[in-house]
Amino acid sequence: MRFAVLLLIAFLAAPLLSAQRVVPAGGQWLIEPGERSAIIRLTIRYGERRSWDNWNSQDDLPLSQLVGLSAADMRGSGVAVHFKIVRSAGTLECEGWFDDGKGSGHFTYQPNPDFVAELAKRGVAGPPPTAWEQFQMTVADVGLELVDELARQKYERPTAAELARMATHGVDLEYVRDIGARGYHLKDSESLVRMRDHGVNPEFIASLDSAGYRNLSAEDLVRLRDHGVDGDYMADMKELGYAPANLEELVEARDHGVDASYIVSLKEAGFERLSLQELRRARDHGVTRGFIQRVKARGYGNPSLEEVIRLRDRGLE
Repeated sequence: MRFAVLLLIAFLAAPLLSAQRVVPAGGQWLIEPGERSAIIRLTIRYGERRSWDNWNSQDDLPLSQLVGLSAADMRGSGVAVHFKIVRSAGTLECEGWFDDGKGSGHFTYQPNPDFVAELAKRGVAGPPPTAWEQFQMTVADVGLELVDELARQKYERPTAAELARMATHGVDLEYVRDIGARGYHLKDSESLVRMRDHGVNPEFIASLDSAGYRNLSAEDLVRLRDHGVDGDYMADMKELGYAPANLEELVEARDHGVDASYIVSLKEAGFERLSLQELRRARDHGVTRGFIQRVKARGYGNPSLEEVIRLRDRGLE
């Protein structure tokens, strides 16, 4: 799956992120083979004052998107290359060398002079993009196709600044399409950014679908992801008879360390029908299968859960 990551090196201060940043005239590109055939991994480095290590952008994308570069060029030894990366917001003119599938070189940046007018035609609200925002959108391949896709899915019309924010947070055309294909049309771009920032991807949503949890809110998806409640956890809990309609119960169970293995261990110790609340309480007090077995071995018969918890709290080992 294509991904776009924009990394800021720690020594750059937050104020430098303002719209007044100087747009770099160029930078450095690196290419290596991707994990699949005809897919390459492209890294772009750029910055200010001839420092190309300040910012990194990395994409997995089809070789076909690099105009003028062929697979034969990449396989060559010491082959000089010239190619373009053409996007709706602008173009990167690239030159460099390849040796055995890996290449590097420099690029120059040319903004698309028609881009701002095309955004206006599509009803993009607010001020036009700054030069820096347009550059960000070029590097991340966020542009007119994304605007059209958002309109098709009936999202609120984004501003140019919101498009630039999507660009820097990895919310691209593929992400929006994939999320939409799973039935999620979230109305505003900020929800997409928040989901992307928290690792909510199509694979995570598919795992929830398979566990029977569909049509969740953006906040529910983020909260589940943040707390490690994924499709596998849900499926395991459901198989053991725990499939609450209130997702908060699963979140709390996960936070307290209640998982399938813990539930099974207590069932093996004789506690087969505990509620999620009881399981959380048992976990919080350090009740384990081994402790229950030791309690029974000391002549306590078949104690209740509350009796086991009291014995545990009193320090019985």
